[in-house]
Amino acid sequence: MMLLRRPDIVRQAVIIVCILLFVAILLLLKIVYSARQEFVYGEQAFTRGEYAVAITHYERAIKWYTPFSKTVQLAVERLWQLGTEAEARGNSPLALEAYQSLRSSLYAVQSFYIPYQSWIPKSEERIATLLAKTKVGTEPQEDKLAQDTARFAIQLQRHVGPHLGWSILVEIGFLGWVGATVGLIWYVVDEAGNFARRQGLLWGSLIAAFFALWLIGMRLT
Repeated sequence: MMLLRRPDIVRQAVIIVCILLFVAILLLLKIVYSARQEFVYGEQAFTRGEYAVAITHYERAIKWYTPFSKTVQLAVERLWQLGTEAEARGNSPLALEAYQSLRSSLYAVQSFYIPYQSWIPKSEERIATLLAKTKVGTEPQEDKLAQDTARFAIQLQRHVGPHLGWSILVEIGFLGWVGATVGLIWYVVDEAGNFARRQGLLWGSLIAAFFALWLIGMRLT
């Protein structure tokens, strides 16, 4: 292969950067749209009184996290509302499910920081109390209830992180997707300036495969 002149190298580098930026914007829009859709589904289920279904959708909305997302904040607040209202009605299982979903979804989107971290200890306090009440029974002894609540609180405060395997899958999927995109841009045109169909098919398939891995890892992390 002939060496490219400096202007050609710069032009190809600019093209690659622009394409990657375009893809990144599309990905951001996909995440924002998915979070919004899940929240809307949650609101519809909440209105129908299908609270367990609503919890599932609110949790998914949080997992499509982007910084400063109003949708994610609303989903967090809705899960807390579901928990407190269920407690007020005496529906401890539903309240426990809401608080646990809130806690687990926030831990699932952590990176070098945990978004909305102040909600986690609030949720853990309610989870510990509800678990203790469930364990003790309908007529709990105060001492026993306090001991079990404290024990569950200590267990809940242990560090929780995303599943290592799925986190690795997310990284592999993202890096592979970016690398395959660069490969497609670099090799899709041959030395004569013609479209290389076989190369395009190969790199296009790799892009689709790695992107699918990234989405699966994001959903299961």
